[in-house]
Amino acid sequence: MLPARLRTFFFPTCLVAFTALVTAFKLQDALGLLPCLLCVTQRALLAGYVLVCLSAVLHGPALEGQRRYAQLALGFALGGAAVAARHVWLQGVAADDLVCPVAIHHNAGQYWNELARQLFSGAPDCNALTWSFMDLTLPEWSLMAFVLLAAFALGHLLAGRLHALLTHDLKQR
Repeated sequence: MLPARLRTFFFPTCLVAFTALVTAFKLQDALGLLPCLLCVTQRALLAGYVLVCLSAVLHGPALEGQRRYAQLALGFALGGAAVAARHVWLQGVAADDLVCPVAIHHNAGQYWNELARQLFSGAPDCNALTWSFMDLTLPEWSLMAFVLLAAFALGHLLAGRLHALLTHDLKQR
């Protein structure tokens, strides 16, 4: 049986992240959206978050392991929030100010350099406003989801730290 503190963090957050990931794919299919490089990167980071939480649920780690899993989850969430924030910013920039992507070379080193350059400089398809719900675009929804997931992970880390401080104080009395 899984400890209650494990079930109260990793399983629900895994479900939330998985739901967000499935929603992104369903919207892509239903609306015929073509994901840009930033969208694909956000989905990869969200999938990483899901895998970390799922691994934690299946592994059932002790407190130190839970802390490591929460740190990994926080890393994926913060990375996703950074990419989503960049995507939101690019949507506010005029298309003329964006760098047009160049053909990616076959050399592996050049490929990764060019991919990173396109990821951070943006491409014209990254600022297209193709869909919105409640006046928020998909990257804005992604940013909110990543911030929420980061808050979950950070809350778990802080709760563990608070628990350690309280038990340490009780042992000293």
